[in-house]
Amino acid sequence: AGSASRPLAEPASGPLAATATTTRSRNICHTRRKWLAVVKERAGAESPAYVTELAGLGLNLLKQKKWTEAESALRDCLQVAQTKYPDAWGTFNTRSMLGGALLGQKKYAAAELLLVQGYEGMKQREAKIPLPAKPRLGEALERLVQLYEATGEAEKAAAWRKQLEEAKAVEKKSKP
Repeated sequence: AGSASRPLAEPASGPLAATATTTRSRNICHTRRKWLAVVKERAGAESPAYVTELAGLGLNLLKQKKWTEAESALRDCLQVAQTKYPDAWGTFNTRSMLGGALLGQKKYAAAELLLVQGYEGMKQREAKIPLPAKPRLGEALERLVQLYEATGEAEKAAAWRKQLEEAKAVEKKSKP
């Protein structure tokens, strides 16, 4: 399969991979914003389709390290998701991603609760997470490690890192 068929999470290798991924990420973001307006108009601002697209935009912005823009998109997403889909795993993923946007802005106190609640909620609903979205759980753990490393809380960082390593080992064993 060519690089066009690779998902964003699996960039091509080589010296231009980072540039290609960044360019592709920007293009996806631009396209997603246009599509978001269409979905909102057709399905409504509280529809699962709109919430999913808004979360996707937030994830794309996080990957580009556009923390403030990601925060805005993810706050909008979480506002609807908490009300309409409070028990969905995606609502907790959105919490974690919003925590990640705040972490990127060094708003550690505000990020911590969202990151912990997001991960714990996803972990409780792990069986409901579709296979293609399973990496979101590891991403949530990575954000927790980053938070505690950034705040100098080595013991907490080590504890979350251990969980992350255990999760990666289980994931590796489950792959054919």
